[in-house]
Amino acid sequence: MKNIIVFALGMQIFAVPLYAQKKDSLSHLLQLSIENLMDIPIYSVSKTSESTFEAPLSSSVLTKEQIKRAGCTSIMEALRLVPGIIVREQTNGNYDIHLRGLDNIPPNASLVFFTSSTTLVMIDNFPVYNYLHGGTFWETLPVDINDVEKIEVVRGPAAALYGPNAVSGVINIITRKPAKDGLYSVANVQYGSHNSLIANASAGYKFNDKISAIISGNFQNRNRTQTTYYDPITNSYVGLDSLTAVKINPLGRANVNERYPHPHLAMRKYAVNGFINYNPSNKIQLSASLGTQQAEVQKIFATDSYSANIATAKAETRYANLKSTINDCMVHLSYLYGTQSPIEGLRIWKWNYHTLDAVVEYNFKKIRNLNITPGIIYRRAVYDDSKYVNTDIKEGLWSGKAESITKALSLRTDYKLFDQKLRLVAGGRVDKFNYPKKTYYSYQLAATYKINERHLIRVVNSKAYRTPLIIDLFSNLDISGRLNATQTFLLELRGNKDIRLLSSALFEVGYRAQLRDNLKLDLELFTTKTKDFSYTIFESGQFNPTGPVGFTGLLELNNITIYAKQWGSTLAMDYVEGKWQFKPFITVQKTMLYDYSRYANSPSAPPTASNNFNPALNNIYSGRGTKMKHKATPSFYGGAYINWKAGSKLNLNLNPWFFSSQQQLQSSNLTYNDGQRGVENVKGKLLLNAAISYAVTKKLILTGNFRNCLNNEDREFYKADSPSFMIFGGVHFEF
Repeated sequence: MKNIIVFALGMQIFAVPLYAQKKDSLSHLLQLSIENLMDIPIYSVSKTSESTFEAPLSSSVLTKEQIKRAGCTSIMEALRLVPGIIVREQTNGNYDIHLRGLDNIPPNASLVFFTSSTTLVMIDNFPVYNYLHGGTFWETLPVDINDVEKIEVVRGPAAALYGPNAVSGVINIITRKPAKDGLYSVANVQYGSHNSLIANASAGYKFNDKISAIISGNFQNRNRTQTTYYDPITNSYVGLDSLTAVKINPLGRANVNERYPHPHLAMRKYAVNGFINYNPSNKIQLSASLGTQQAEVQKIFATDSYSANIATAKAETRYANLKSTINDCMVHLSYLYGTQSPIEGLRIWKWNYHTLDAVVEYNFKKIRNLNITPGIIYRRAVYDDSKYVNTDIKEGLWSGKAESITKALSLRTDYKLFDQKLRLVAGGRVDKFNYPKKTYYSYQLAATYKINERHLIRVVNSKAYRTPLIIDLFSNLDISGRLNATQTFLLELRGNKDIRLLSSALFEVGYRAQLRDNLKLDLELFTTKTKDFSYTIFESGQFNPTGPVGFTGLLELNNITIYAKQWGSTLAMDYVEGKWQFKPFITVQKTMLYDYSRYANSPSAPPTASNNFNPALNNIYSGRGTKMKHKATPSFYGGAYINWKAGSKLNLNLNPWFFSSQQQLQSSNLTYNDGQRGVENVKGKLLLNAAISYAVTKKLILTGNFRNCLNNEDREFYKADSPSFMIFGGVHFEF
């Protein structure tokens, strides 16, 4: 921990005096000018292309050049180069990703509540959000690093721009387009430790200034870094056949093989994409993309009594994305459908789904320096498990078709005054859902003031709601089993169509400075309040000592009293000197929980050991008036991008990343209460990645890639695999 603190402070201290060194040529660095390196345009902040320096919201841009030179092996890993994002490895190539944290709320929850459910991920403004429980199944992304032009990240609630999924922020993956007329092709292959193969290829053609097309494909195969799984009964990591959950599986070896078809495998995925752009005039822009992907991974998402924390997940999806801009009117349609099985071999965790998103916006520019953009939005998400379960006996999570519909109106205004020094940006959105039957209002108010060309201050106040989740609304599962020698039990799990939606409110101030032509500073101070979390609550139950069903209980998805507050600061710097680029960043924050109760039952629940046989005293309301530090979100984290163009052909890159210690608490902590089982004490750690590339020709580059150079094997996520030092060798071709 001490080393991490010294490193984090050293990055910031070291960056400031560098500009005093003798200036080398500032005209070109890695084929880019300093201006292009330090002020890359961003679209996602206000849905118009603008300078990152002048953007009104907390935001960052990660370019394809930075991703390539840092040696990133996936989009997920590349996000470690972005300020404000926490990236934890679960298995080789699979990561848990949060914007500013707020993970594992409530503490002592089941694994599905560990995952991020408040960040909206998009590909060219096409949402790839998971409506089951929120967030993103990252392995189902159809695009990979070869497709990326840049990744834009907006931190903080942005529902007024993108809808009720962007509670903690937005990650928008912008895909590449051919830059020059004629044939375009890019291919790269990396092979490394643990049989890790990453292959990407794309080919395109720009016919003229009006029309271009690209087809791309990607493939990844990665083995796990270990062969064992965590066994909570023995509190140890054991082979699959020694796992208690496997040995007690009543369906025998056949179901074990179905759950774990490839125990050695961490990830195997492939995808094919097509992109076409047609711009017949300056006022008409048309684009379309479509693709398909298949993925099999072992990761941590959810579990049951007969699987380890790490489970096999499979998915097969297809998508189509259409966008047109005619004069000042924009129409965007996207459709995604497929099959998902987050716990392979467990039928209740398998379904077909499809989502439709439609957005129409019109940009009024009739008044000087004022843009007004109203919008109409329609969204429909359908999840159907009826093909895989017996719906008559409520065998599935929702036992049939679950449909969530959103209809919304939005309005954005952008006004510049005082010679465009002061900029006022306001956005509002009204969402009406089929369930819950309540109208929700999101807003975003921002102002920037340009003191001069080198200094800018900004302030933001915003609020966003999370979209209604399928599990929260439509759960409809009956769970039965043996209570004793003569009786059974029945637990009825039900959703709540009147549940309140999780919301987050933000207040933020920021300062940006171009201290010199080659030195840029970005500081943000923020505070958030997030409330109306949901959880599975034991509502009621009844014992029957004489009947065949000895106990009947009701479990309902409902809101809990806990709420979270955050106070934090992110500092990012960008320094260019000759053939060097140095971009350190760090976030320091404090996360507090209020009104938390460890009891997941109502006052009317039956007396059981889980409520100390006193539900009237020990229930979901018992924590009112309390506060505690939330240990699952690190108090500081960050990294750096350090690049040296050593010559015309050689490039060297270091990209360290670090976080402070954390403690994750899973529901079995309340069962065992021994401080070990159900507890993961994640140690603070420093990761160091390095990459080297050598241009044999302008079109052919050889790469060497070294991940986790310090071989820090400390786990980063609850009962996950241990990361290991990995070496990759590769070839990159671009024509």
